[in-house]
Amino acid sequence: MCYPRLLAPLMLCMAIIVLSGCGSDDGGTGTGGPDDEGFKQTTAGGVTFKWKVEDPDLLVKLSASTTGWVSVGFDPTSRMRDANIIIGYVSGSTVSVRDDYGSGPTAHQADTSGGGTDDVSDAGGSESGGVTEVTFSIPLDSGDQRDRPLTEGNTYTIILGRGPDGSDGFSALHSARATATITL
Repeated sequence: MCYPRLLAPLMLCMAIIVLSGCGSDDGGTGTGGPDDEGFKQTTAGGVTFKWKVEDPDLLVKLSASTTGWVSVGFDPTSRMRDANIIIGYVSGSTVSVRDDYGSGPTAHQADTSGGGTDDVSDAGGSESGGVTEVTFSIPLDSGDQRDRPLTEGNTYTIILGRGPDGSDGFSALHSARATATITL
């Protein structure tokens, strides 16, 4: 049997998967430093996550090429489990943002349905040219049992996701997802 003939197509397939990311966990790529407004940035899974600490809050800008929802989850223990997830979308002139938690490895629900509190403030956003941007702030430590406390200077895993075009809601399955590592 000639193994090189079998390996060449496999190697090509693996190269295509690595280069395309396949809409899955592809890690984040960061920028050199803060922008003019002081926001740091990473992009993974087609979602751009910008953040800035203004103690006692974390200010966030999320954007992606979708007319559906965008989300970020902070400090999961296993896939989505235990992450403090913020998910939002824009429908017309209405911006909807919800404070969720990872109730399982592949599930989330509103903090308020699990005995927690909605700790999102200053929610805003826009949708233009097929790109959705959602902005918000959350406390670094809300005291909510469903939220993971964050500390400036520490490194965290985040999960990023975006819904398919038109998925204006909180339950549609993602069209892309990824993880990244950030330092607040």
